[in-house]
Amino acid sequence: MSWALLLLLALAVSIDGFTVGFSCGLRQLEIPPASLLAISLLSAAAVACSMLAGSGAAQLLPLRFISAFGGVLLVLLGLYIIGEHLAGARSGPAGDRERSVKAAPPKKSRGFITLLQRPEEADLDRSGTLSVKEALLLGSALAADAFVAGFGAALIGLPFLPTVLAVGLTKLALLPLGAACGRIAFRGVNLPHTALWGGAILIIIGIINLFQI
Repeated sequence: MSWALLLLLALAVSIDGFTVGFSCGLRQLEIPPASLLAISLLSAAAVACSMLAGSGAAQLLPLRFISAFGGVLLVLLGLYIIGEHLAGARSGPAGDRERSVKAAPPKKSRGFITLLQRPEEADLDRSGTLSVKEALLLGSALAADAFVAGFGAALIGLPFLPTVLAVGLTKLALLPLGAACGRIAFRGVNLPHTALWGGAILIIIGIINLFQI
């Protein structure tokens, strides 16, 4: 069961990469291999650091509470992701955002959530290609949820190296897949529920772990 949870966790924290890739594809924003690798390594590094921190924190918690705390943390993270997505969805239709991108100069991102909703803002020089430096900015936004999830993953006992590798490789696969889908999709196609899937998967992992206690 731990391997199934590992794969679900990797999918949950990487599925936003598919959405970001799709948006980049729609806007013809190229992600070169070096930039793609930088984003994937950043997510893997975030999970690695947070899992090490989670393992250290586990030494300070009572044994019977460690797994439960990890499960609750993943559930809360899932609820947070869903809540942030719904809040962003209420700010206006995707089509309105698309038109505003075309009609007005890009504005500076107001935070990671905004950057994930409008990844073209990471293209600071408006070159149409995401440089490694710009990829690190976008990768930081994509790695934020992975950091918290990695902490919870350590507490529920997922193996360190396989989890880190799974997250990095899944992100590495989903980003270009999303970009390819975006390039061939009709203009205006939107993926409004992808973030909800990631949040829902984290909630499922947390609940499964709580029932195993």
